Amino acid sequence: MIFKIYRLLSMVVLALILGTIQSNVLAQTTSGLSVPKEKILGLYINIQAPIDSVWSRFSGEKGIVKFFAPACRFEPKPMGRLDIYFAPDAPAGQRGAEDNIVLAIQDKKMISFTWDAPPQWPDIRKQRTLVTLRFYPTTDSETLVTLTQTGWGLGEDWDAVYTYFENAWGGFVLPNLKYSLEVSDVDWNNFPQNAPKGLKPAAKF
Repeated sequence: MIFKIYRLLSMVVLALILGTIQSNVLAQTTSGLSVPKEKILGLYINIQAPIDSVWSRFSGEKGIVKFFAPACRFEPKPMGRLDIYFAPDAPAGQRGAEDNIVLAIQDKKMISFTWDAPPQWPDIRKQRTLVTLRFYPTTDSETLVTLTQTGWGLGEDWDAVYTYFENAWGGFVLPNLKYSLEVSDVDWNNFPQNAPKGLKPAAKF
């Protein structure tokens, strides 16, 4: 019995010693370092529509064109294709968000996908960020939608792309999503003259 107690105490002491050593190594590794916070673009918008209606915008191409762009290629499944054509008649590579991939999708809860920069930043356009949309039914007739975009590089061009998407998602896409569900589908004919007027931007978090 005494041997068992001694053995248990020895194991506890050893664990404490190893934990102290590990903590000291970590402290030495990070001492003097200022680890920058990961840049995240975070936006949200409340929509006066039930979760089923909001999710219908992300369940197929017919839903996408009601608020996002006049044409698209959308396969709502993991590793499915996602192209959003703001200028469908433009040459390939100039039509909008092209050659993106759906990474994960959870019915009426979440969708994440890769996203490319606009053509005016050709070097960054070759790369991809990650966009995640989440859907929360706050009541039977209201849904909260959040958007986060991560994977940002460093430098002036990356900062410019961040600002671009802050305005694009917050001032165009999410407000159009809200408009399409609360008022009517976005009219892409003679756009932008027929664009929805007086939209309130999404909020940041």
